[in-house]
Amino acid sequence: MLPSETQTYKRVANLPLPHEAVVTNKIKYGLVVPPSPFVMPQGWEWAHRAPFEGPSIIASLIKGLGYEFRLLDQRAVKDPDDLIGKLKNYDVVGISTYEDCFPYIKKVCEIIKKENPSCIIELGGPLVTSAPELIMRNTIADYAVVGEGELTLTELMDYISENKYAKKIEEIDGLAWRNKDGELIINKEREQMDNLDAVPFQDFSVWEMYRGKDIPEIFLSYSRGCICNCAFCYRPMPKLKYKSVDRVKRELAYLGKYNFKFAWWNDLTFVNNLDFVHKLLNEAFPAHPHRWVCFARAVGVNASVLKHMKENGCDLILYGFESISQDILDCYRKGTTKHAILNTIHLTRESGIKCGGLLIVGAPNETIKEINNLIEFCQEFKEITRVKYLSIIPGTALYRKALEDKTITDELTHLYWLATEESVEEDIDRPGFIKMAKGLTRDQLKYAYHTVNTMIEQRPYNYEIEENVFLEKPIEFKKGKALEESRKIN
Repeated sequence: MLPSETQTYKRVANLPLPHEAVVTNKIKYGLVVPPSPFVMPQGWEWAHRAPFEGPSIIASLIKGLGYEFRLLDQRAVKDPDDLIGKLKNYDVVGISTYEDCFPYIKKVCEIIKKENPSCIIELGGPLVTSAPELIMRNTIADYAVVGEGELTLTELMDYISENKYAKKIEEIDGLAWRNKDGELIINKEREQMDNLDAVPFQDFSVWEMYRGKDIPEIFLSYSRGCICNCAFCYRPMPKLKYKSVDRVKRELAYLGKYNFKFAWWNDLTFVNNLDFVHKLLNEAFPAHPHRWVCFARAVGVNASVLKHMKENGCDLILYGFESISQDILDCYRKGTTKHAILNTIHLTRESGIKCGGLLIVGAPNETIKEINNLIEFCQEFKEITRVKYLSIIPGTALYRKALEDKTITDELTHLYWLATEESVEEDIDRPGFIKMAKGLTRDQLKYAYHTVNTMIEQRPYNYEIEENVFLEKPIEFKKGKALEESRKIN
């Protein structure tokens, strides 16, 4: 049976729209969205303020199922103690988990259980999906939704509320849980939804800072997963699946009531199927014209689709270049070449779309020769958007290799390190930084980051400015204060 043929899928597909949801159950559900130490470049600060897509979808799901819901947006509050006293009246608290917030998650779980021992704690999101056993054994959460959340969370809430749809806990795919003896059980993996049209529309009304106001910037997606499997990237939903064009059209029309003027289409790669993208732009995008940015691979685009994207509001494409060395591209399993990257840059410039490149320094096989080649490349191609040191993310091929060769000797300590990473030059100086590039010293890596980053900072991107403007001198990123709890390496 396909996932779209199950009873749970059909129930989710027929949920009311967010503004039509009615409370029919006495269970009170709170969802915590944690802060991140990640520093955004100038002009991109809104990316930490705009409504996140995942929590907005979960809000719509929980409300649509009839539960009372509140979202606790803690993105601007680094200290988990801020939640003391705010969660004690909830029956269930969900916590979004991202790769850089483990210490925060752990502390919030402890706060909840201290104030309200009977409260049920659910974790969901990419971090707990990438390492469910590690996260569950090191927190006191009750459940973890592993992978795609809509169907699993629906069935978990059925079980908790003991309604007519309730299954046995062992039968809920995609769930990690503890039995009465405290033993951790990880159920069968849930198959991804084959049809994303059932995904609830985002509910922006739950974001208190925007209640009753227009929302200038939002996050959107028309797909989940990716056709690639890069060595440094973790995909909670690996298979590439699409929403229908009609579904995207209805979603844009619905969200258009918030008068958004800019969207970050955060599909892992926006251009996969050229015919589908053309149809999407022709039939769905007119429902609410807007300016936008997206991710794409440095292969697969052509002049026709780029021109069409530009005509429909695309300002900037963020390409995952990562490197220009073929050996490093192969190490990362990028499936591209320097020639393809240069051709993509040329085509994008010709289309009039701003071209942004994402780079990583510190690949396992990187040498000073590759670093110098990268710097030379960036001296000519100044439109790089971001550079960062290589991070070893749980669930990735590089993470598994680092465990195998003992580069990572303590997974928990590494989680604490990830929660200190701001994606700034100083990251390399913090305790816990892992240098995968055996052929480079830390000073050489720092030099590479600094040199490339100085070039980047001469061109901050702001979607409200149409011209490609280079500033006269570099501007430093605005650094946020990293979560102090994260710095306490166990």
